[in-house]
Amino acid sequence: MADTNNAFTDNDFCFACGSKNPLGLHLTFYAEGDALCTLIKPKPHWQGFAGVVHGGLQSTIMDDLMSNHLFKQERAWVATGELTVRFKKPVPLDRELVFKSTIESHQGRVWNMRGVCALADEPAVPLTVATARFIDIPAPE
Repeated sequence: MADTNNAFTDNDFCFACGSKNPLGLHLTFYAEGDALCTLIKPKPHWQGFAGVVHGGLQSTIMDDLMSNHLFKQERAWVATGELTVRFKKPVPLDRELVFKSTIESHQGRVWNMRGVCALADEPAVPLTVATARFIDIPAPE
């Protein structure tokens, strides 16, 4: 059973970025200027419609990338308060993708973030765009 007294402890088992989760996505990140990015080669079992990355997985990647942006770049402990995802074009399963996050604003305990998914070789053409609001939480002891 999960420890609900400290629900935000990082045990490296996160489905999206945890290295200890054998079924996870194992996302890794790199900085590009003020942005945080991850490169992804989708797996065939990530399919939604034929040949297209499932929207729920795209949303998961966006959420994890933006929260890790705040953890890694800003040293902020946050929880997702709101996530909005706009699917502009189908995201193909057979192409390398780049997901990129940027900070839109920060006021008090609230961070507003933006995430974009594009083909790695066509990064200027957004396929999926996300906005999210993250809220500062107490760091674990």
